[in-house]
Amino acid sequence: MSGISRLLSAIDGISEFIGKAVSWMCLAMIGVLLYEIGARYFFLSPTSWAHESTTMLYGTFCILAGAYTHRHQAHVRSEVIYHVLRTRTRAILDVITGVVVIAVFAVFFYAACEFALESWQNNEMSSKSTWGPPVYPFKTMLPLGVGLVLLQSIAHWIRDLLVAFNLTPGNDAA
Repeated sequence: MSGISRLLSAIDGISEFIGKAVSWMCLAMIGVLLYEIGARYFFLSPTSWAHESTTMLYGTFCILAGAYTHRHQAHVRSEVIYHVLRTRTRAILDVITGVVVIAVFAVFFYAACEFALESWQNNEMSSKSTWGPPVYPFKTMLPLGVGLVLLQSIAHWIRDLLVAFNLTPGNDAA
């Protein structure tokens, strides 16, 4: 297995692992919501933290599952003509659009890092509820998730380059 193949497999493995790990957050969200329902309707004692913690869990889930979704090419795409094209032609189109995707996500990653860093520097706390949890750990998930999608986009782009130029992952000239 060449260095490129190992790199691509490592990126895929990270996306796969993170995607499967965060899928368990759905159970945590269900647990929090069931607790809130029980507390609110059976004990007449609603919580001050359930809504906000569920929102944070769901946001983290969506952000971190992006790379897994991208790895499996499950994001929405418009394929009016795309599906009738030859594999190599599709790869060439994907190389071109991949440059745009990578550029956009690189800018987004930079902005997300600044966003999270500012939150950490200000020790940002939520003002949405009386609970007032720290927000900076949640905001850290944004650059992490965007970085993972960026890595997965680069992996897809490299694969598309290999197909577009009739190269194989085992060819170190790639």
